[in-house]
Amino acid sequence: MSDDTLVKVSPRHAVRLAQEYTAIIEKPRRDDFVVRTVARKTANGTPLMSAEIVIAGRETREKFPLADEFPLHFRKTHFPGHLHGDPGVEFARHGDASGIIGIPPPIGFDERTFRACLLPGTPLHALSPFHGDPEDIHLRQARELALVAAAGHWKLAELAFEALGTLHAGGLVHGDAVLQNFIVCPSPLEILPIDFEGSARKDELADDEWQKRVQSDMDELLRHAVYLLCALGRQPGALAEAALGNIDRLLRSPDRFRQAIERGAEFEG
Repeated sequence: MSDDTLVKVSPRHAVRLAQEYTAIIEKPRRDDFVVRTVARKTANGTPLMSAEIVIAGRETREKFPLADEFPLHFRKTHFPGHLHGDPGVEFARHGDASGIIGIPPPIGFDERTFRACLLPGTPLHALSPFHGDPEDIHLRQARELALVAAAGHWKLAELAFEALGTLHAGGLVHGDAVLQNFIVCPSPLEILPIDFEGSARKDELADDEWQKRVQSDMDELLRHAVYLLCALGRQPGALAEAALGNIDRLLRSPDRFRQAIERGAEFEG
């Protein structure tokens, strides 16, 4: 056996896994094996929620057929005393999103856990060049952004905007569409939303509540787009139009950003 093995983690994604882990995939333990903890919430030392990358154990594979197909996957566990959504509802909404925008399907759920395919990539928030407060700091960050980086970020933002728009057209709001919940996968190159715990269907909401949630879904991405326009200058297309159309609502000092966009950007050749 080679030092590492290519392991499928979704219908179109695979990762290379060290031999010590592939051995557990081939000969699973009874219980899940935790490869890495992604996030953990506690209160006064009491665990509330954990998000982990696991290798499914025998019992999990018997319970969930997709866990047998994709044994290396994401598991979110809620502990007693933690107020949280219903894992079954999250499973259903993730399944809805899979049907609408083609993200990998959810794997399974029970009373306390939700499981989904592992998306090998990086959150858009971690890739973004715009961090910190106050908001004016992003004007300097935009000026310092190289053309190739600004162009790449703009194309990713357009893909994320298109995915959200398709989701909304399909009758689903995400509910927590922050940049952290968009994963940029390199192979194949795509950007995929995750974490549908707060999602809702259009037929579950009054019209005004639906519109409010659609707007909320778009806000952080549109703010990110405004910052990118300060680096690139005006752009054609639906994302630029939406970002500029909402700039007064999105920013505390919109005129400074509007002026930066109108000036365009100067790049060294």
